[in-house]
Amino acid sequence: MGPSALRGGHFSFWMPFLALLIAVYTIDSTKSQRLSFSLTRSDRGVKYPLLKANKGLLGVNKGLCMRKKDKSSVIDRQATVKPFASPPPTKPAILRLREFQGAPGVEMDELLKDPLKFRVLTYNVLADGPRYALSDYHGYSPIEHRRWKSRYPRILSEIKHYDPDILCLQEVTRPMFQNSFYRDLQSEYTGVYAAKSDRRSKYQTSAMFLRTRRFKVLNGSLVSFARMSEDYFRSLGAHEGGFNDLDLMARMGAQDDKALIALLEDRTAKRKLIAISTHLYWNPKEPHVKSLQAFLLARATSDFIERHQLDIDEIPLVLGGDFNSLPIKTVPDIYDPVIPPEGLQSGVYAGITTGKIASEHPDHPKQRTKAQCVGDLDLDFSLESAYAKVFGEEPLITTKTDKFSGTLDYIFFKNLEVGSALRMPFNESSLGNFRPIPNSAWPSDHLLIASDLFYP
Repeated sequence: MGPSALRGGHFSFWMPFLALLIAVYTIDSTKSQRLSFSLTRSDRGVKYPLLKANKGLLGVNKGLCMRKKDKSSVIDRQATVKPFASPPPTKPAILRLREFQGAPGVEMDELLKDPLKFRVLTYNVLADGPRYALSDYHGYSPIEHRRWKSRYPRILSEIKHYDPDILCLQEVTRPMFQNSFYRDLQSEYTGVYAAKSDRRSKYQTSAMFLRTRRFKVLNGSLVSFARMSEDYFRSLGAHEGGFNDLDLMARMGAQDDKALIALLEDRTAKRKLIAISTHLYWNPKEPHVKSLQAFLLARATSDFIERHQLDIDEIPLVLGGDFNSLPIKTVPDIYDPVIPPEGLQSGVYAGITTGKIASEHPDHPKQRTKAQCVGDLDLDFSLESAYAKVFGEEPLITTKTDKFSGTLDYIFFKNLEVGSALRMPFNESSLGNFRPIPNSAWPSDHLLIASDLFYP
C-alpha cells in the first residue's frame, strides 16, 4: 500500500515521513514475534515512529503493509520477513582478542558471576559498497581487506566472541542487515534497523540487536535529526528569520542521520531500561551540526521517557554510537586554530557529559555561523562515559585511516554502574605501530568497544 492510500484528513500530514522505514525482525527458537510501528506526535511537536511488540507469527515476505489502526490518528506499520537461509560455511576468522579490565573497586571474578550484569558493544562496521569501504578514501587498504566477504566473517566472529547483550551498529546498509547480521544473529537477538528510505538500500544507517532471552522490546522510536531540526527551528521562528538562520536550518535538514531508541524490559532484573544507538554527522568542518544533533537526541530521549511516564533521574539508560567528535583536542588544526591551554572539548562530548552546550562554546552554532536563533543548548540530563570511568580517560583512538586517527566512539550511561570495559589493542608507547585499518588484523576502519554494566 502506498502513501496515496492515506490521502485526506490529517493522515496527509504524515505523507512526507512515510519514506522513513524501520524493519524489525525477531525470532526465537520456538516461535516468531511480530513487531509493529506506529507514528505519533511527541509533547513537543516532534514526530517519530514508535515501536511496540504484538503477538503473532511472521508471514511470507511481502514487504511492508500499512493499515489504519483504529479511528485515532495513529498509523500502524507492520514489517514481515521470511527468514533467510543459513549462510554457507566460512573459514574460521583469525581474531586479535582483547581482555576486559575491571573498573576501580570491581573484582572481575565477582562481576562475571553477577547474573544481572549485561554487556553493551558498539561497532562502526564500515559500510560495504563503492561509496564506503570500496571507495578511493580507503584506497590505502588492499582491496582484499575491504571486500565484505572478507571483512564480515571477522566482524561476526568478533561480535560472537565478546557476546554482547546489547549490540549497537553503525554504517549498516539494508543488504548488510538482511543478508548478513540478521541472518546470523536472528536465533538469539531482536534486530532493529533504521532505514533511510524504502529504496535507498545502498546508504548506511544504524542498527541495534537486543538479546531476546535477556530483553523484551516494549517500545521504541526512530529519531530523524533532519525532521526534528525542522520542528525545532520552526519553534524558534527561524523560518521567518534572516538568511543565516535559514542557512543553518537548511544545513541541519540536509543531514539524514538517525538514532534508534528502545524501551526494554530486562527479563532477568525485572526492570525497564532505555537503549540507544546513533551515528552523528561526519564532517569535521561543521561541529555545530553535530552539537545540534546531540541536543536533539537528548530532547528526543527526554520526550520518549516522559511519554512512557518514566523518570529520567531513575530509568537506567545506555547510549552507544559513533559520535564523530573527539573528547578533547589539544593540538590546533585548520578547524580549531586556537586551542586553550587546558584543551578543547568537542561540543558533543561536553554536551553529553555536562548536559549543556553554552552559546560561547566554539562548537555552538552561534560561533560557527552567523545564525542568532539558537541560544544555550540544554540537554535536560548528562551521561557518564564507561571508558572514562574504567580507565580514567577515553581510548587514545577508536579509528585510524591514513588521513585521520582519533576517538569517535563511546558508550555512555546513566543510572547504572560500570563493571568493566574492553581494553584497546595498544597503549601510548605502542600506538605508533598500529597501522591504518581495515587491514588483515582488523576488519573495519573503527575498533569495537564494549563495557559490562550493572544496576546500582
